[in-house]
Amino acid sequence: MSQARATGTRVALLFRCVWRLTIALTLLTISEPGTARVSTPEPSSAFEVRTETTIDFPGGIGFSVDLSAMSPDEGSPVELHYTIAGNETDHLVFVPSAARSGAAGLVIDLPVDLQSVFVPSGVTLEYHWEVALTAGELATTKPEAVTWLDTRWNWETVRSAQVVLHSYDLSPDFARTILESAQSTVTDLEDRYSLERSEPIVLWIYPSIEDYRGAQQPNSRESIAGASYPGLFLVAAVLSNGDTREVGRVIPHEISHQVLYQATRNPFTLPPLWFDEGLATHYQIGGTDGYLQMVTAAHREDRLFDLDSLDTTFPFLPSQATLAYATSWSAIEYIQERYGDEGIERLIAAFATGDSFDSAMENALGMSIIEMNDTWRAWIEFHAKLSIHPVAATTRHLPLAA
Repeated sequence: MSQARATGTRVALLFRCVWRLTIALTLLTISEPGTARVSTPEPSSAFEVRTETTIDFPGGIGFSVDLSAMSPDEGSPVELHYTIAGNETDHLVFVPSAARSGAAGLVIDLPVDLQSVFVPSGVTLEYHWEVALTAGELATTKPEAVTWLDTRWNWETVRSAQVVLHSYDLSPDFARTILESAQSTVTDLEDRYSLERSEPIVLWIYPSIEDYRGAQQPNSRESIAGASYPGLFLVAAVLSNGDTREVGRVIPHEISHQVLYQATRNPFTLPPLWFDEGLATHYQIGGTDGYLQMVTAAHREDRLFDLDSLDTTFPFLPSQATLAYATSWSAIEYIQERYGDEGIERLIAAFATGDSFDSAMENALGMSIIEMNDTWRAWIEFHAKLSIHPVAATTRHLPLAA
């Protein structure tokens, strides 16, 4: 299950630029006539200072720094800047006076909450401090990094060419089984759909749902036993030691999210959710038994979702969410049957351009999303009739077969 779709990185950057421009224009407005000059502070050379980080899982990270080496004035504005897992979004935290101590308030102890604005464990944060000095100079510290880690457990690590697996309380053989499943899924997706080589994907595997709940986002569904964070190249999942059947269901599903995100990454849009989840369920081994019967029953009872209603979100109610997954799976099964791997490959390439969903569908398959929805429903209707009259229907050809 993909719990975290990529966020508005560029929106955040634009907001930050607008915010700084607003400040500059405000200063320009209040200047005396004839003296209106605003100079944007330029970063000076990076200073080496004494810093320290303390992980308080699951609450957040405490950042400490002694800024004496910068020789700032008392009360000089101080900011902490950090990015998450190499993401372009620059998170900014203003240092309040309560976080300052020592001579001239140059020692900073700043707690940063990573739970209410949820950051999954296992990612690396890169950070630096900025201090506004006199004469418009902006002093910065050298960039540093800290890994936000679930410190409750002693993690062990194994690696393959494109996967890093962290786990605890699993046998070495079972950990290797998980790693091989993940790597083979990456390789197969790349080969099958002619994708460029994916960047490394990191898996954090918990052996029990009870352990994993302590690392979940607050107010998450209790039924969630894993999450994929494509923009962070990270997967967290629950796999009981030795449960190879669950490996086949969970790992290909979550790895599919990661590979598809990388293959279609662009500044404008993501693939429709029904395609993302449909491909993931199509790729998993097991767990889809009964999906076709569920979809055909929904069709007969006139409660089947249209595909464009599942572009960006799924229903919250468990029964409706399950039907949304089954619907998405059936759409990919239909595309696979009619167009083969080449059709899915063309769709992936089309979604990577950032065009609208309708344009991508036209360019890849030669039909609009409305036409796609109609032909897919005809395919569902055929299977609905097949389930009612299996003998008579076996002599018919599937509609719109390639």
